[in-house]
Amino acid sequence: MQELTIRKLANTKFKDLYFRLLSQSEMEDSEVVKLLAIAVLLLNHQTSEIRRLGYRIILFYGNLTGRYDALYDVALHHGLHPVSAVIGSKFREDDHRSDSFIRQIVESYVDTFRDQGIVMTEQQEALRTFVQSEYQHSSVVVAPTSYGKSELILTSVNDNPNKRILILVPSKALLAQTKKRLIYADIKDLGKVITHPEMYVEDRKDRAFVLTQERLSRLLNDQPSLSFDMVFVDEAHNLLQNDRRSELLATMLCILGARNKKTSFKFLTPFLCDELNVRVRFLDMTPTGFRIDEYIKSERFYLRDFRANKGDGKLKLYDHFLNDWLDIDGKYQNCFELIRRKSLNKNIVYGNKKKSIEAFAVGLAATLKPVDCPLIARACDELGEAFDKRYRLISCLRKGVMYHHGSIPDTIRLYLENLFSTSRKMRYLVCNSTLLEGVNLPIERLFIFDYTKGKSNLTSSQFKNLVGRVNRFSEVFAPDAQASLKKLESSIYLLGVEGFTSKRANLQSFYQKAVNVSKVDQDSVGNVMLEATNIVDGQISKLYKDAVQRLENLHPGLVGDQQCRYVNTRLGKLMIANSISEIDVFQHEERINRRIEKSINKLGQINDVGRLMLAVQRLFIANFEDSPEHRDLLRLSEPAALNFYTMLLDWRLKKYSLKRMIRLTLRYWNKLAEEGVTDHVFVGKWGDSTFGDSVFENWVRISQKDDAERINLAIVHLKDEEDFFDNRIFKFVEVLNGVGALEASFYKQIKYGTANDLRIKLIREGFSRSLADLMLGNYADMVRIGSDGDVRVDSRIVKSMVIDGVSDLLVFEAKMSIRV
Repeated sequence: MQELTIRKLANTKFKDLYFRLLSQSEMEDSEVVKLLAIAVLLLNHQTSEIRRLGYRIILFYGNLTGRYDALYDVALHHGLHPVSAVIGSKFREDDHRSDSFIRQIVESYVDTFRDQGIVMTEQQEALRTFVQSEYQHSSVVVAPTSYGKSELILTSVNDNPNKRILILVPSKALLAQTKKRLIYADIKDLGKVITHPEMYVEDRKDRAFVLTQERLSRLLNDQPSLSFDMVFVDEAHNLLQNDRRSELLATMLCILGARNKKTSFKFLTPFLCDELNVRVRFLDMTPTGFRIDEYIKSERFYLRDFRANKGDGKLKLYDHFLNDWLDIDGKYQNCFELIRRKSLNKNIVYGNKKKSIEAFAVGLAATLKPVDCPLIARACDELGEAFDKRYRLISCLRKGVMYHHGSIPDTIRLYLENLFSTSRKMRYLVCNSTLLEGVNLPIERLFIFDYTKGKSNLTSSQFKNLVGRVNRFSEVFAPDAQASLKKLESSIYLLGVEGFTSKRANLQSFYQKAVNVSKVDQDSVGNVMLEATNIVDGQISKLYKDAVQRLENLHPGLVGDQQCRYVNTRLGKLMIANSISEIDVFQHEERINRRIEKSINKLGQINDVGRLMLAVQRLFIANFEDSPEHRDLLRLSEPAALNFYTMLLDWRLKKYSLKRMIRLTLRYWNKLAEEGVTDHVFVGKWGDSTFGDSVFENWVRISQKDDAERINLAIVHLKDEEDFFDNRIFKFVEVLNGVGALEASFYKQIKYGTANDLRIKLIREGFSRSLADLMLGNYADMVRIGSDGDVRVDSRIVKSMVIDGVSDLLVFEAKMSIRV
């Protein structure tokens, strides 16, 4: 007898029965019996894809008919206890199982998987047991979104009170979320959660650290003896990427392993095909793996192309098991009508480019009526006060539409995420890949108008990670959840939209490559510091050699007998410690060092922004190779760009509010046009035209924009430029300060916006400058310095802020760091 495969199954009469189920058509009893009988056979097959098809049939049949007997039995047999618990709780009183001895036994068994009112699956329970048994060893956990990886971190910190634990996260937003979870987790004697290198005090026994790789690098450089017992790498799939941040992450892991041979590393990720692909060169670590392969949610993948001359204009359902298409009834004039008619209470609309995301949100909002919600009204007032009443995000919010991307300040993004979760009238969130980085929101439906991420298509794993964020288990199986089992059929809509979807985009092909069960996923490993990356002659070899030399200089003796160059100056060490990779440090360090010494001897330490920016340009950027990779920094060779960042830095020193900086930016742009200097303003990815020798549309003609457009351009441009300064320029400032080129008070002003040590301590604790100023100005009696020099904030300060009618934004921010 030939082995059954999906392909062979698709060529039988089964397909007709199955597609009638997918289309929710009426079926004869005899047809239902046949289909369920086939499902039972599939569920007992040795191939996982075929077993999942069997489960899909049982799930869809139960949701279509309301008869969940078969799903109840399947869920019990396969350890899907949340499913069986939901079904069991809804048995009718006249059902023979409602008061039977067998049911009581089953319920008692299911209760053994209940934790704090939530029923876990068999593999969730096994995962928790695995992590607890592997505290001493390195491991890789591959579990879909919503399987409780965050809870594993909290449990590990709680269970290991005598261990120093580090949680490495990829972004400042995720850093803030993780810190908040730890603070609110009732962990005994938790103490400070260290999120900044300068929060660390050597003699204090801090237990929990939450850092990005950049902050960890500075901390390890400042504290040469610091080590950790346990290290969690959250969103560990980022380690595989071919970029400088991933390389730095691997380098930090090497140093951590060298400092403490007993350090256990925990890699947490929603997708990874081969656990050994996280093995890092020069790190003696072979992790054990735990992989969740349970199948509870079974998605429906829809497609509708609204682009001219694309497709046949029909709504289609793609079945990723049979790799076939089914036409669905329904006519829609445009994508916004489809979204409105198919949306549920909480909907995500995914795009890629920030500019497109805002434009799509504005277009969607224009088709909706205003909503009446006090939470939204208060948020609009807050944003109007912080930015401008003409901020286009405000007009979207009033229609129940929100957009979310990296050009929105981090605190505002967190505030908006909270608003999306708490306001019932906030139904639509238009966003990009910022959602992929650990953001947990109550999402019920997903629409996609651009399936790219950056310059490439979403990989199969990235797409599945995005899809996995729809109907998270914590939402589906919450005690008060409604229609839980229907939410296991998550609906995904891939849309082709004129002006938003690339003309070359092939929607059908994308689905077939991304979710077809017959396709075998593979990890794309590009990080030269990983053992899985093949080092070949050329650029890869050059990057590898550079990475090894930097690692060896950070921790001499770590790379064994490989020949390396070593820096000879403190300047060189600081350049490597601050991840300055744009310059050949070994070639330029001594010459740059001599120039710095000569400048200090002649002019003294730097104490003004003009001289600082000129020093950054002449000492460092002037030595860059002319490479597209460095194009953003090379702009500082142009007087106009250098003057702009000098101006921006001067505003920071003067403690200007964001609202004032918006007005000053508008005045600056208008002045350029009025004085005939230029009508073209650089706004990066928000541009719509080229200028000069540039082939990229990074510019706008400011005279052709109305006031509202100028204001919104100023808001996003200021955030982008602030990030650019902090992430790309400030490392050079750190190096100059490290060799004594900056006056101490001037450096503090540049970095923190103040020279006041107590304010600086609060900022290091994670409070914004505005909140730190408010706390010391209005609530100084609730902020004190302990005998150990540590800053302590009375938790009652939040209640006082609420009573005093302090900005909702500042209250929200305070709650992120102060448990109330």
